[in-house]
Amino acid sequence: MGRESIGYRIYTITYLSFALLIVLPIAWTLLSVFFTEGSLNDNLGFLDKKILLLLGKSALLAFLVALFSTLLGTMTGFLLNKTNVVFRGFFKVSLLIPLFISPYILSVAWKDFFFLVFGNSGFISSFFGVGLVLTTIYTPLSMIITGSALSNINKQLEESGFMITNFRRVSLKITLPLIKPALISSFVLIFIFSISEFSVPAFFGVKVFTTEIFTQFSAFYNHSMAILQSSLLILICILLLFTEGKYLAEAPFLSVGSKGTSNKTYNIKNGFSLLFLSGWLSISVALPFITLFIQSFKGGTDKIIQAVGLLKPTFANSIGLAFTGALIITFIGFVAAYGTRTKKGTSFDWLLLVVFAIPSTIFGISLIKFYNHPFLDVIYSGYAIILIGYAGKFSFIAARLIGNAMKQLPDSLDEAAQIEGISEINRLRKITIPLIIPSLFAAFIISFIFSLGELGTTIMVYPPGTEIMPIKVFTIMANAPQSLTSSMTLIVFSVTLLIIIGFYFLAKPLVKDHNSYVQN
Repeated sequence: MGRESIGYRIYTITYLSFALLIVLPIAWTLLSVFFTEGSLNDNLGFLDKKILLLLGKSALLAFLVALFSTLLGTMTGFLLNKTNVVFRGFFKVSLLIPLFISPYILSVAWKDFFFLVFGNSGFISSFFGVGLVLTTIYTPLSMIITGSALSNINKQLEESGFMITNFRRVSLKITLPLIKPALISSFVLIFIFSISEFSVPAFFGVKVFTTEIFTQFSAFYNHSMAILQSSLLILICILLLFTEGKYLAEAPFLSVGSKGTSNKTYNIKNGFSLLFLSGWLSISVALPFITLFIQSFKGGTDKIIQAVGLLKPTFANSIGLAFTGALIITFIGFVAAYGTRTKKGTSFDWLLLVVFAIPSTIFGISLIKFYNHPFLDVIYSGYAIILIGYAGKFSFIAARLIGNAMKQLPDSLDEAAQIEGISEINRLRKITIPLIIPSLFAAFIISFIFSLGELGTTIMVYPPGTEIMPIKVFTIMANAPQSLTSSMTLIVFSVTLLIIIGFYFLAKPLVKDHNSYVQN
């Protein structure tokens, strides 16, 4: 009995640790607005028309980004999952790159592009520029969500429609209604991410609600006002989250491999599909990289050498923290997913989802306010607070990747092992974990890449003297020459791409071994 309860004890300890270290700081910070020093009464008057108008403008920007990203993502998802376009595998991987690159990198690239082409970057340093960059970043997310839904449509439904009508009516009357939950979830998720984004508007000097919160907290030290404004943003995010909560909590689009599905594909002219996909790849990936390369080497190699010298001290810290954070995130994700599979409850999934949806800057403020006390200084003044930030922001993704892999395992395997008297820990070690190795590895890779480029929370909580790659670039770019900023950004971009490529080649033999294991 003791061995059988090991899984429950690990689940309980992990759940309580997440609640105490990550959820409690958020709740404590928000409640402090209402119950400390009369801050609510003092600051409600400052939520004037100007602040509400800024919130409205930020919401409009997020709405437009979500709309265009969902439209473009649905088009790319359709072409990659419902047609036989050539180089489909290449496009599926390469079009995801903007999602794994820190947003400020693409901001620098687009500013460089407008400066090189038009001799002035003023036009891009606007709401238009923020919208353009965020659309290129979040279109791949919509592509994943809608593409997954499209590929899981039973082809018999579509073929039955084609017996009585044409492609247009089948698309409008059958396909679109079937993927409606995915379309709404894509829109909601991108809206939340867009209205919460800090680094892109901060780089372009565009005033949005998140930059206003950051200014109140960091420049004016008006913590109560910053938290009060944060509560408005959190309220919007949470309300939107719960409109599509069930679909997002299950996140069927976050999976590695799937059960066999019968997918209807359409014969659309390869020329159009290839032109559209190549054009979008050029805009979202090739153009930013080429622009950074040209701007960095325009005056020779001096700026590149200087940039390497500035960034060199950050490599070990950044990679070490991202690696440790990815291990923690993958462990939390595995425990949460296993708890859901074994009917220990779904509340852990909901906690992960709520924290995931909270804007990064607000999450950072919550960690600062909670841990900035003498008895918690061991966390506040060290790397632990950064790792807590990583775990809060990205554990949901890992939990869904691993959870969806576990859903594909037949229950009969575990039931047969139980009948044979095999303990829970041995069933995990010899059956469950070997069968979900690709998803565990994918969760680790994605967590590592996201942690490596995380800025919104990290810039709020990083201890003095800590040198991390995105923080170094972001703090220097305000006063550095554009060529130096471009060089530093190019190096970070290149390092991230090399890591992605390296993980890809590591994953290939792992997946091959896994397939051999499953077949045997």
